[in-house]
Amino acid sequence: MGMETKQVKEIIEIFEASNLSHMELEEGNLKIRLEKPTGPAQSIPVSQIVHTQVEPKPIEDENKIEITSPLVGTFYRAKSPKDKPYVSVGDIVHKGDVVCMVEAMKTMNEIQSDQEGIVKEICVEDSSMVEYGQVLIVLGEIE
Repeated sequence: MGMETKQVKEIIEIFEASNLSHMELEEGNLKIRLEKPTGPAQSIPVSQIVHTQVEPKPIEDENKIEITSPLVGTFYRAKSPKDKPYVSVGDIVHKGDVVCMVEAMKTMNEIQSDQEGIVKEICVEDSSMVEYGQVLIVLGEIE
């Protein structure tokens, strides 16, 4: 029997609260690798970063569509460093198109758009950690 989800969440919470920049844990065939961004941004709690992105936007943006992360993990714009990004600003995205990947515990999860739109903004840098519910990509209506 492997680790339970509750144990994994506790490990992540302990890691988040610590001053460690990365941590690896192995139990049987389960491997957990956690990393925090390093540098000046490290001292800013994630909740503050999220709040700065939620400032009121001009009215023209009220039709924007946000694609959020369904899990905690590492955000990737392309399948591999050699591949071109799934989407770039200005691209038209259709429902069901893969727009990025989020890796969690060595599993690559393709993130699909649930709506049609044009890519207005990519909110996360490639290979950075993302939180559950964090906005990854903003789409606007196709003109």
